[in-house]
Amino acid sequence: MPSIALADESFSLAKLANSRGLRFGSAVSRRAMGYRDYSELSFLHCDTLVGENAFKWRHMEPRERRHDRLGADWTIDLARRKNKRLRGHCFVWNHHDRMPFWLVDQASGLAKRDAREITRKMWRHGSFLGREFPSIKCWDAMNEAVDPATGKLRETEFTRLLGGRFFDLAFRIQRQKSPEARLVYNETMSWEAEPTHRNGVLRLLERGLARGLPIDALGIQSHIGKTLGRPRDERAWRDFLTEVRGMGLDVVLSEFDCSDRNISNTDPDYRDQRVAEHCKAYLDITLDFPNVTELIVWSLADGPSYMNRDSYPPWRKRIDGQALRGHPFDHKLRPKPMLTALKNSLANAPMR
Repeated sequence: MPSIALADESFSLAKLANSRGLRFGSAVSRRAMGYRDYSELSFLHCDTLVGENAFKWRHMEPRERRHDRLGADWTIDLARRKNKRLRGHCFVWNHHDRMPFWLVDQASGLAKRDAREITRKMWRHGSFLGREFPSIKCWDAMNEAVDPATGKLRETEFTRLLGGRFFDLAFRIQRQKSPEARLVYNETMSWEAEPTHRNGVLRLLERGLARGLPIDALGIQSHIGKTLGRPRDERAWRDFLTEVRGMGLDVVLSEFDCSDRNISNTDPDYRDQRVAEHCKAYLDITLDFPNVTELIVWSLADGPSYMNRDSYPPWRKRIDGQALRGHPFDHKLRPKPMLTALKNSLANAPMR
């Protein structure tokens, strides 16, 4: 990544967000933060950091009882040295390819009567997180439990064995093992026209709260590029946010970005403007709800973004092969129209 001077060190997205009672932050990785100018940009604009992969069970325990905590310890130390708040992402994930492969393999060989083998491992992992990382005061307790196509719990080996108890256990274990942490249910839905996913999330939250689950907030990942140039339903989005507010839950915009893969025009300036307009429209509606307490981007710049890594799925990339431009700063850390959209939406948000 090219090294350039920061354009405006007097302005901070975090300070602007704080002036409205919000927090602003970004995911971080050891690789991206190895570039000095990018790390300085992150420290300038963020009061909150999220380990991109460091605290995920699959990365932290790649083999059973063999922990790899280098990334987690590095992230903890970075947040401590720079006096940044840290979010934990995530305890469990209702996806086969996002959980430890050894755990999925074990679960696939179990009958329902032996489900306690999985619950014991969940309790052990929750104990490890609570004991080793007590400074983390906010955790995504469960990630992506709902199947977008059906609105029901995604069918995995974990839900086969435990059904809805898998969701419940995630929150009950984390409340016991990290009693001071705010617990978040993190999901992918947003303002797309199709309501199935949103409605499924609402019903899941309603049932969970009725059972007394310690759910403190809903995390809305807000990867809104999937609706750029596609149908969206702004009225339904307001209604959804109104229902969440009525449940007494806070909202965290937990992984905000806007891929431009759906824009066929190859001109970067045109694409950047369309992305900015899309982001502002989404944020103007969403930040209007005072129970939205945090805005977390999944990268501040295009260069270090997960979108532009070789590992990013080909079907999510641009068909013309150009790099995706889904973040406030470009690959040379130059500000883009999306940064102005963030500024304006934050400045106009009601005071919390």
